[in-house]
Amino acid sequence: MGRYPGRRVFLTLPPETAHRLAMRLLALPFPWRRLGGDVPDDPRLRVTLAGIPLANPIGLAAGFDKGCAHLDHLGALGFGYVVGGTVTLRPRAGKPKPRIVRDPDARALVNAMGLPNPGAEAAARRLERTPRTAPRLVSLADEAVDDAVAALGSLEPHVDGFELNASSPNAGWRHEEAHVTALVRALSGRTSKPLLVKLPRFRTAEERDAVLAMARAAVAAGASGLICANTEPVEEPRLGAGRGGRSGRPLTAGTPDIVRSVRAEVGDVVPIAASGGVFTAEDALRCIQAGATTVQVYTGLVYEGPGIVGDLVAGLRAAVGARGANVTDLGGSATSTA
Repeated sequence: MGRYPGRRVFLTLPPETAHRLAMRLLALPFPWRRLGGDVPDDPRLRVTLAGIPLANPIGLAAGFDKGCAHLDHLGALGFGYVVGGTVTLRPRAGKPKPRIVRDPDARALVNAMGLPNPGAEAAARRLERTPRTAPRLVSLADEAVDDAVAALGSLEPHVDGFELNASSPNAGWRHEEAHVTALVRALSGRTSKPLLVKLPRFRTAEERDAVLAMARAAVAAGASGLICANTEPVEEPRLGAGRGGRSGRPLTAGTPDIVRSVRAEVGDVVPIAASGGVFTAEDALRCIQAGATTVQVYTGLVYEGPGIVGDLVAGLRAAVGARGANVTDLGGSATSTA
């Protein structure tokens, strides 16, 4: 498991070329469930994320299917849920190329995509004609309040919930706490579906204080949950923009610490989805033990292939079996928050 035929070929191609090829393949009627490892439906792995029942706690992070074109086939790999986008009201071309570079030795990616997407109406049309094979959310950009509300209105009939991307290093604008608070109030007032806020990473005490303040403000404004956390801003001269957001193995060790800090700050009132450097079941388990309800995968899928879903689920099943428990019993507080 965890490997797929042609994986090495994909990794020899330029990153955006490889991704375009992957998206074209996702349009084909392959046995996607088998490629994901034939993930079993084990009642012991079921969790609830902000009221959304999930078959397992493994999610696909936003950014892989930016235009929400193939969330059906991605869901069929066995994910407990999938996140499309980030979507803006109007189409965006993104930043100048090259926009993604790999660091294979570190099992990392750095991207400066700039939120390229076809716009909310086009994404909604795609979602309308694709079946739900797993619960699906769409990531919304923290753009102007009226624009974000309009985007939500187009997408809401076709999704189970939303993420608010309040932290992308590549958005092209500042993420401000007051604006995020206004957005959460406006968006949560327009929908009864869950709204989770994606927080920035932190490395310094000052950054930590700012992130925890944003977490408190988001929950107070009505957020249904939090995602910890986005990519890590880094300088990268190989990118057209000269800097971008790093994902993958370099983030693995820090993600549980961020989850633990945010959980301690906001208490048990909302669920947390852990994101950043999840490659193995042990990585996922550490995040759950820190207080996460679910974990999200992106770079691990790129490097390990679709079988990573089955690997993660199998590892969590083994952990649950060894303890004679449910996955919600493995973690810190609020791992089964509704």
